[in-house]
Amino acid sequence: MVSPTLGHQLCKCICVCLSSVSAGKTSSQNCNITNHMKNMNKLDDMKFYIRKINAERLELFRILDIDMNTDLNYKMNTEFTIIKSQHEKTMFDMEKMKQSISDTIEKYKEFIEDKDSYSFTHTHLLKECNQLKEKVRMLLNENRKLLVEQADQETSYGEEKRFCDETSKNIHPKC
Repeated sequence: MVSPTLGHQLCKCICVCLSSVSAGKTSSQNCNITNHMKNMNKLDDMKFYIRKINAERLELFRILDIDMNTDLNYKMNTEFTIIKSQHEKTMFDMEKMKQSISDTIEKYKEFIEDKDSYSFTHTHLLKECNQLKEKVRMLLNENRKLLVEQADQETSYGEEKRFCDETSKNIHPKC
């Protein structure tokens, strides 16, 4: 884009050129040639001035474009570095999480093995305990029977002793 000041100067020069050209047609032949030459010189000056302005404008655009590209490249490189750093951190965190999950799975497997072992041991001990309870019950019943037999034998012994004592008194009166 052309700046407003530059555009105003360009229009002013073109207007002066055109007024000079139209003024030259009404003058005499010599004057026409002189005016025509002046106008041609002015036109050449104007063309040169326009080319100079366009060159400056293109140079400014080029500089601006370089600066924009430089800034854009710098910004992109900076953002890329930041994003790359964030990506590396995320990947590191994911790797740590993956390792943590693997460790947790291994511990879980160990706990399952321990649980199975304890479960087997518990089942085995429970069976032994039930067998021992059954043996204790059987021994208690047998003990009861023996106690009853013993009590019967003691009663029987007492009765037999009393009977023997009585019989012995009857047979041997007091001497």
